Amino acid sequence: MPYQKRSNIIFPLAGIRSFVTAEGLDEFSRILEKDFFAEVTITCQYDTEKERTDLILDISCNFGLTEGLHYFNTMDWGGLACNDKGKSSFDTAFGELSEKNGGNIDIAELSLHFKDTSIIVSRIFDYSVPDQLGAIINSTSEHFVYITKGLTEMPYEIFVSVYEESPSNAMGSEADAPNYFDHWGLYFDEGPQQDAMIYSLESKSMSKEDFFLLD
Repeated sequence: MPYQKRSNIIFPLAGIRSFVTAEGLDEFSRILEKDFFAEVTITCQYDTEKERTDLILDISCNFGLTEGLHYFNTMDWGGLACNDKGKSSFDTAFGELSEKNGGNIDIAELSLHFKDTSIIVSRIFDYSVPDQLGAIINSTSEHFVYITKGLTEMPYEIFVSVYEESPSNAMGSEADAPNYFDHWGLYFDEGPQQDAMIYSLESKSMSKEDFFLLD
């Protein structure tokens, strides 16, 4: 599969067709805008191999990450808090969208754009983004002190998730199966250089390594 390389991150491109749409996108977008207090842009791409529509979501918030995490912890920001049936309003909205499209729809990438940083979440298995988004935001809150270098510097991009080996090896066994809570990629501004770091959620430490963003 061909890849487009951006710095030391690779993005799969093959097997997609742009300029497609899906049923119920307007309603889904309105729900996201209400829940995230944001403007939402949705791009559709058709995966010809899997015969499904993939969504690229850009959610633009007019406030910083700190404020977003405060809303998440106190006000059910993003509609991600589960009800007594274990479902959030985000789950419900995506489930209704999926039903309107015969189940042939998924979120390939979701980007949360704040005034000071962006969080980019890429799919690592089918329905991984809608299934794990709440847990990812919660982990961002839990690790906020560490990913901001002790509250001294905000990364301008946070990539969830990245891997320190080739994609084929990363998915070679169940033990090494991709997940969102091993390593994240962080980009910082350091003078004229764009400094890319890997953050380990387990050790709460950063290092400079080559890494891959999987789709």
